[in-house]
Amino acid sequence: MVRAAVLIACSLMTTMALAETRSDTFRQALDAARNDDWDTLSRMEAELEDNHPLESYLEFHRIRAGLPELSAEKVIAYAEKYNDSPLPDDIRDIAITAYGKAKRWDALLAVSNQVPGPVTLQCYYYQARLASGDDSALQEAARLWNYGSSRPDACDPLFSAARNAGVIDEKAIWERQRLAFEAGNYSLMRYLNRSLEGSEYETAGNWLKKLYRSPDELENLPKGLSKEQKAALREDGFYRWIYTDTVTARKWYEKHAKRIKNEEARQTLARRLAWYSTIRGIEENREWLDNWLEDHSDVELLSQRTRRAIIEQNWDAVAHWIAKLPEQEQADSRWQYWQARALEATGQEDTARELLQKAAQGRNFFAFLAADRLGEPYRFSDAPYAASTPFEPPAAVNRVQLLQELEEDTAAHREWLWLLWNSDREQQQALADYALKQQWYSLAVEASIQSKSWDTLAWRFPPAYRAQFEKEALENNLDPWLAMAVSRRESAFNPRARSGVGASGLMQLMPATARNVARDVGQDRPTQAMLFDQNVNIGLGTRYLAELLEQFNGNRLLALAAYNAGPHRVDNWLEAEDDKAVPADVWVESIPFRETRDYVQAVLTYRVLFIGLHDDQPRTAQLISDKENESRYSLSMLE
Repeated sequence: MVRAAVLIACSLMTTMALAETRSDTFRQALDAARNDDWDTLSRMEAELEDNHPLESYLEFHRIRAGLPELSAEKVIAYAEKYNDSPLPDDIRDIAITAYGKAKRWDALLAVSNQVPGPVTLQCYYYQARLASGDDSALQEAARLWNYGSSRPDACDPLFSAARNAGVIDEKAIWERQRLAFEAGNYSLMRYLNRSLEGSEYETAGNWLKKLYRSPDELENLPKGLSKEQKAALREDGFYRWIYTDTVTARKWYEKHAKRIKNEEARQTLARRLAWYSTIRGIEENREWLDNWLEDHSDVELLSQRTRRAIIEQNWDAVAHWIAKLPEQEQADSRWQYWQARALEATGQEDTARELLQKAAQGRNFFAFLAADRLGEPYRFSDAPYAASTPFEPPAAVNRVQLLQELEEDTAAHREWLWLLWNSDREQQQALADYALKQQWYSLAVEASIQSKSWDTLAWRFPPAYRAQFEKEALENNLDPWLAMAVSRRESAFNPRARSGVGASGLMQLMPATARNVARDVGQDRPTQAMLFDQNVNIGLGTRYLAELLEQFNGNRLLALAAYNAGPHRVDNWLEAEDDKAVPADVWVESIPFRETRDYVQAVLTYRVLFIGLHDDQPRTAQLISDKENESRYSLSMLE
């Protein structure tokens, strides 16, 4: 028995050593392919088994390096051979760019099985169509050109052809200048204005620039303009004026609205005026705004107007504006909760309780608030998964595993997404279950989203990296479930996640924040690569969260808002005077940034779900603590 156990152990160790050797060999081969080191690649490939699961990645770089000289037939053959992965789409995009730069138009059209998505590739594609004699490409050029921001340099030849053909004329330039005005792109406006010199739109273009700086000048438009130009400038000037001085713009509109002859434009501008009057809480515009809202069933604006009434704790107005919402909206837990709060404030406790009972049926922040107000447990509506047939992992799953072992997480995630997009719902759910069993937490979450399995909470809220969160939370005197909820919201438990602004890892730490935290605790300066290490990221992230909690006297609502938007903003969101302080629920609703408002609600909700699913704590009174709920939110909280 002992000898058999030793033999088995030796066999396992040998197998693991071989697997590690093969992984290292492939890593060297992939690095060589990326660096166009073909001699090294050939040596490494000789050591790999035939038909290696990731051979497509090595061949990808051979094709990539051969462009644009490589024939379109070889690109197409590669795409057909590996058509069960995202790589064919990638190589086609690369080929379109390479052929486009080399002006190999026939080859470009041969590899383009449809109109590409990115604008740069579309511009190459339509240049190829034009070169083949298809003049309809000029109309597509005009469509791509008519945009309020700059376009890629690759589009310039296509746009020049359209200009020379008269498809893009002075009127089109003027119309694009107006789009740039609307987008707030003053530099593009100036650039386009130079092309209007000497044309019938020169004066209009000059005045458009002037109105951008001084929209109140719309009253002083010169006589030489055409009727259409004057109408357009008046609309554009007022559009800008609403943003720069909403009160004065409203006064002008009340007197001169009929001067905007185009009915559709007038309604669009009135809505914009109502929007800024609402979100800025401009009391001087309140009478006009409320009269406008009475006549317009605009769900988004009615929601914002209700928010404003909540922030002001004008409970009669809260009830009034919620009643203006469509019935489907009123049935949402959020509005049921606030309607109940309004009823409580006006002494209608029994009716309020009925609404809270309805609101508490959901599984979201306001449903949990309602349950806490009633003193009742939360309703999770968890649906366990039961497979209808045995699951046989497709080849892509093996590639995902190997890529993860190589720490090629971006490639692994793209393979996973491609597989999900090309699977039916039954297979998507099977993949979610498989990913969870493999502890591929972020992939399980992704599969739950793609399959719309909203009630299978095991996939959506797995206890990812629980031991590490508990260890770091203990060291920092922090609730581990709160840190896990932050990670779930920030990255969906993807250790290699990186945002557009550079926030990295599980808890999406900015490099500067990570350096500051590490310095404060005497740790080495973390590199970018270190932030993708789950242990490093969780350690620094939990420490930073603990620091914010200390800064905000243990208040999680304030600390979470600071984690998302920055501590300095939270100070600005607290009333300076105690007599203007608001309750916890009102303060959350008053957060000006929708992203941060949703963030605070989501993290607190996720924490409740994690506790309910993975802890033995009661499913009640977990959302907001008594201290947080009893506090009145003003700057005095920080003293």
